[in-house]
Amino acid sequence: MEQKPIFIGGLSFTGKTQLRMMLSAHPNIQISRRTHMWDRFYKRYGDLIKRDNLECCLHALLTFKHIRAFNPDIDRIRAEFLQGPATYERLFAIIHAQHAAEIRKPRWGDQLGFIERHADAIFAAYPSARMIHMVRDPGARSSESALSASQRAGRIGWETAWWLRSARLASLHMKNYSGRYLVVQYEHLVTMPEQALREICAFLDETFYPEMLMHGEIEAHASGAQRQLAKHNLRFIQSHARELMDGFGYGDGELRLSAKEWFLYSLAWPVNLAGLVAGMFGAGFGQRDVFQRELT
Repeated sequence: MEQKPIFIGGLSFTGKTQLRMMLSAHPNIQISRRTHMWDRFYKRYGDLIKRDNLECCLHALLTFKHIRAFNPDIDRIRAEFLQGPATYERLFAIIHAQHAAEIRKPRWGDQLGFIERHADAIFAAYPSARMIHMVRDPGARSSESALSASQRAGRIGWETAWWLRSARLASLHMKNYSGRYLVVQYEHLVTMPEQALREICAFLDETFYPEMLMHGEIEAHASGAQRQLAKHNLRFIQSHARELMDGFGYGDGELRLSAKEWFLYSLAWPVNLAGLVAGMFGAGFGQRDVFQRELT
């Protein structure tokens, strides 16, 4: 059977979970959450044609909590896998498809922060796959993430770096995978959920059901407690992400800072710049605290 999986990517606080809950309310779709198959397990155990490698990979997969929650039948998975090509992509599909079948859903998918990094491998494995990439204004996203992230120095630089990396991939993949890759703005999903969901269902070649809007708690998520990001931090984000922000319609004009705000900007600039550079090149500075929520 042709694989037509659905992947939901993007950074934290961009509406991925809300979209997953709405799509999983569709009678044909089951979207899992954070199985980490592509970033923690893909090609990590050698050639799966070797039985020892396969058993090692299966053990790691089936003891990971988000996959274990499927209540997988390891004997069925192994038996089906041994009947065809010994690839990681096929093993992942078998696990997902069996889980979806258990709840009588014909189509499976997965939600994972930053899965857009693996888009090339995913589309090579599943040519009919669809990927939905959630984006959000970087200032508003950083403002909300500040409620749960560490306040260590350089956090704004890290947040900016990861937004830039994700946004650049969104722009690139839209061109390379036209018709298979959809970028959805968080703001559109929040302010016009029915229109956004109809567009997403059309992209997926699925029927829109009004009942899907009852899931996801979009309003509660959007109106939850937030605090305004300091203007000197917003200015830092704008100074490094202006072009891509404009491209996604997030350009509101350059912020004007008071003398006090310029002083705060100059104090924070070196550590934020260090965080930006570390984030762009994948170093470990601040990563554990700032992005732990995407890796669990």
